[in-house]
Amino acid sequence: MNRRQFGLASIGALTTSLAGCGQLDAVLGGNTSDGGENWGAYRGDVARTGRIAAEEGPGESLSFAWQLRYEDIAEEVEDIDLSNGLVMGTHSTWPLLADDLLIWGVQFQSRNNERPGETYMTHRRLVATDTSGAIKWSRELPVLANGNAVPYFGHRIDDGQIYQPTVPADYRRDATDAEGETAPRDSLGVTVLDPETGETERELDLGLSSAGNMIVDDGRIFVEISVDDTDERGLYAFDAESGVEKWAVDTMVETTAPFGSLAGDTIIYARETEEDEPTDLLARNIDDGDLAWDTPLDISGPHLEPVSDPLGFTLPTIAEDIYTAGSRQGSGGWMSPLVALDTEDGAERSRYRPPGIEGENHPYLELSDVTEQNVDELPPASGVYGMPLPMDDLVVATGYGAFGGNDDPETFHCFAIEDGSLAWSVEIGETIGIPVAAGDVIYDTSTPGVKAISTEGDVLDSVNYAEHNVSISWSATPNPPAIGNGLLYVPVGDGIIAIE
Repeated sequence: MNRRQFGLASIGALTTSLAGCGQLDAVLGGNTSDGGENWGAYRGDVARTGRIAAEEGPGESLSFAWQLRYEDIAEEVEDIDLSNGLVMGTHSTWPLLADDLLIWGVQFQSRNNERPGETYMTHRRLVATDTSGAIKWSRELPVLANGNAVPYFGHRIDDGQIYQPTVPADYRRDATDAEGETAPRDSLGVTVLDPETGETERELDLGLSSAGNMIVDDGRIFVEISVDDTDERGLYAFDAESGVEKWAVDTMVETTAPFGSLAGDTIIYARETEEDEPTDLLARNIDDGDLAWDTPLDISGPHLEPVSDPLGFTLPTIAEDIYTAGSRQGSGGWMSPLVALDTEDGAERSRYRPPGIEGENHPYLELSDVTEQNVDELPPASGVYGMPLPMDDLVVATGYGAFGGNDDPETFHCFAIEDGSLAWSVEIGETIGIPVAAGDVIYDTSTPGVKAISTEGDVLDSVNYAEHNVSISWSATPNPPAIGNGLLYVPVGDGIIAIE
């Protein structure tokens, strides 16, 4: 099964609506700021704007600065001899910055081939590096049973402190023989660390038997958990200083990493729904958890019914308005439009799709119930991946469609929308990254490397991964890069690189 087949199969027989693009008033002319002052959250800040001041980034000219590999951590921190061994099974958190330190979490397996029969050893670490890539400190963390959960239970940064979740024993691989700070616990906790030293400042016990995906902001901890046969609820808010519960509500939260975005006095997230029902986008007041609004994102239509699963959307990007697109797994976004909503009441303002693919390259043709005989009846195919990037009068996004005569659905583009129309597009390759910006320079980290793109759509410079022996990540849920200290930090297949 190729990547396109995987994307189509993951959403089944998808119904789609070709609602006209209209004017993207809800998207355009919104965010005129340069984002936050420090890249301390997923995509820069809890509003997920993806943008920071120009002086924090590498600028228009790019060069390869350094790479920190999983092997480097294994040898330097774990004291593992890899001269006749290997590292595999790698997973990482998204990179966050605390002033001039990169804070990054990893989990990987190692093995020495000189000792026959030796099993793989699994390691999990929180690592801090300076701007040269040198490791300043590291901290051993309990190994998670599921490596894919590493970003979900990764660290968060707020108000100059690191918040590292400590999950219950059921989520751990090494709970039976761990001691001291890594000893198993019965409830979800948080270890608060000093980013300069990695030392513990305080411990919080949130009292939940289930592990939770967290957001930490302005002295609050928000936790979503999977509702099962316990009495626990779906969404909680705690005081970040004491760990005292502030409120809890019954809700089913889509398990994205992270699960929501904050803006003003609301937390906004996608609610998990049943089959044949549209995804809902919800906003709740952060002070008491009361529902502010609930908007179904209905992407239904006359083609390819019925829907086998709700169409997934990524967590929203929030500037003066809200917009979302694509699936949390990066595959459902094959058919998704960019949806813009009002921040006050969640009312849908508009939708946009790139120019669509028709004829023999139509990706729907790979679905088992679509034949060449009815290809002319299919709607043009295009899609927008989530995490769009507001850039003053533009909205920059990534996706597929018929761009400049290229109608290959496996070739992705970074493109800009202005006044409801396509302003420009740049071919970016076979994978989709998450675009970010420093000032007016856009950085796309899709395969085969990093591109610096102007707001006019000109490729200013690029760095090719292959030229620096960088292993490519084919993850369906790419970790977004981080920007700060004049560097662009990019998670890759064999570690993390810095571009200057």
